[in-house]
Amino acid sequence: MRPPRARVSLRFYFVLTLSLVVLGVCAFVALSFLRPVVLVTEAVEGPVVEAFYSTGTVQPVREYPIRANLAGVMTDVKVDKGDRVKAGDVLAVVSEPEMDFLKRKAEAELTEKTQRAEPSTSPVLKEFDARITAASDLLEISQREQKRVTRMLEANAASQTDLDRAIDRFKNSWVEFESLKSMRESKKLELQKDLDVARAALAIASSNFDRQTLRSPIDGVVLDRPTSVGTRLAINDHLMQIADVAPEKLVMRAAVDEEDKVKVHLDQTVKMTLYSFPGQVFTGRVTKIYDKADPDRRTFEVDVRVTEGAGRENLAAGMTGELAFVVAEKSSAVVIPSQAVQAGRVMVVRDGVLRTVPDLKFGLRSVERVEIAAGVRAGERVVVSPLDGMSDGRRVRVSFIDATTAANANSSPDKSGSFKGFKTGM
Repeated sequence: MRPPRARVSLRFYFVLTLSLVVLGVCAFVALSFLRPVVLVTEAVEGPVVEAFYSTGTVQPVREYPIRANLAGVMTDVKVDKGDRVKAGDVLAVVSEPEMDFLKRKAEAELTEKTQRAEPSTSPVLKEFDARITAASDLLEISQREQKRVTRMLEANAASQTDLDRAIDRFKNSWVEFESLKSMRESKKLELQKDLDVARAALAIASSNFDRQTLRSPIDGVVLDRPTSVGTRLAINDHLMQIADVAPEKLVMRAAVDEEDKVKVHLDQTVKMTLYSFPGQVFTGRVTKIYDKADPDRRTFEVDVRVTEGAGRENLAAGMTGELAFVVAEKSSAVVIPSQAVQAGRVMVVRDGVLRTVPDLKFGLRSVERVEIAAGVRAGERVVVSPLDGMSDGRRVRVSFIDATTAANANSSPDKSGSFKGFKTGM
């Protein structure tokens, strides 16, 4: 049987040892919970695309504004908003009574000038013809008289003076005859000129009269509600808008920031999402780059023709969406979310310890993802949360997030809070 003092000492050491163990465990647990928590995700191997982004609207390649060609009153409207029209169809009539008066006046003047220029009906030419006939008769008489006096002179029945007078009368008659012929030809040219001028005046008057009737320049659709009947219009007042909105004729017109303008080129591949087609990605090609920037927004317009994508036959003017202009792409590479690159460095968590990746090399970059050409292997856990001054070698706790979720967090959400952007296979 042990003495009481020995039993007390043994109990004391046991309690002390147990207390130290409990304190150690508590300290370990406390230290573990006091370690900072970092958000990590895995570096994955997959396709990567370097692209820049913009917003755009589906639009016709060109819209045709229909405007009043002259001042007048809208007296008839043949179409309404949404109506389909063919090229040459009558859209509306803007009437100006003076145009009808000017056309009728030009028609009357043309009728007059035609009759004056036509030999069979022209009183002017008939007068000249009568005068020329009379002058021709006088010329023949003077010629016969000259011959008779000449024979009489040969028979000594007339004097030289008589012959000279006969010759003078013949010459005067000849001059009068030729003068009338020339005057007739001159008057004929003048009448023909007046006729040509009258024809031109009628053509202009008819054109102005016809301009009261507005016709469609293309096969298309009326995009807005036309001006109502009875409206007094000035020259060039807007009446309606016409465009060809067949899906195959539409383009996605993007607003590209000026810093990205140099990255755009014709036939460039573009990936598009439209809010009307959630989850659907369309592929297109750049068809036109406009040279002048919008002076207010400092963006350049770029037309993209949709070439691939299910449902593109249902595209409609006015739809909006987002575009990714592909600058470069790889089918397979080690990629990490772009927020994992902080101040030019990437940190990984190895055995619960923060480590800065040495000899880091970057490849393609996009808003969501960055290619790692060297320094990080697929499967390694990279830090995507702010480091807040944490240094290399610090022990941390981790919270994991899916790589795709982390990458998509870099894209702007839409108004509903659900991002409808692009996924590259992460």
